Amino acid sequence: MAFWTVIRMISKYKAIHQQQIIDAISQDPDWACFTQGDALEHYKAALESGVTYVAHSDGEFCGYLRALLDPHFALYISELYVVTKWRNNKIGQALLQKASDDHSELSVYVLSDEDGYYLKKGYGKAGSVFLLSEPGVPDDVL
Repeated sequence: MAFWTVIRMISKYKAIHQQQIIDAISQDPDWACFTQGDALEHYKAALESGVTYVAHSDGEFCGYLRALLDPHFALYISELYVVTKWRNNKIGQALLQKASDDHSELSVYVLSDEDGYYLKKGYGKAGSVFLLSEPGVPDDVL
């Protein structure tokens, strides 16, 4: 399946996309932190307030990207999710490119726990992320 025959549309997030995103990530245990308990309502607000893009093919939800904007300095991509059946079709790459193109005046960084994916795509590594605190976890455990 050729790349441009798969991707039909990448668009900016609208409220109508919310349930598609929630349904998709709810099926993946690695993404449960966004959908369990009180986190779900906060996450819905984050989708609205962040820079969020969605990918569809023939009306079917394929994936999304959410980023945090620091105006005049940088865009920080915090999530990139592609539905399992749509992986290996360059949808993630297309979402990353859209975010980068739309913010070409800024540096664009990815906050990643999947470094191998980004290194494979040829992106340069720029520093590290460190966990300073986590709710419910004593500092001496971190």
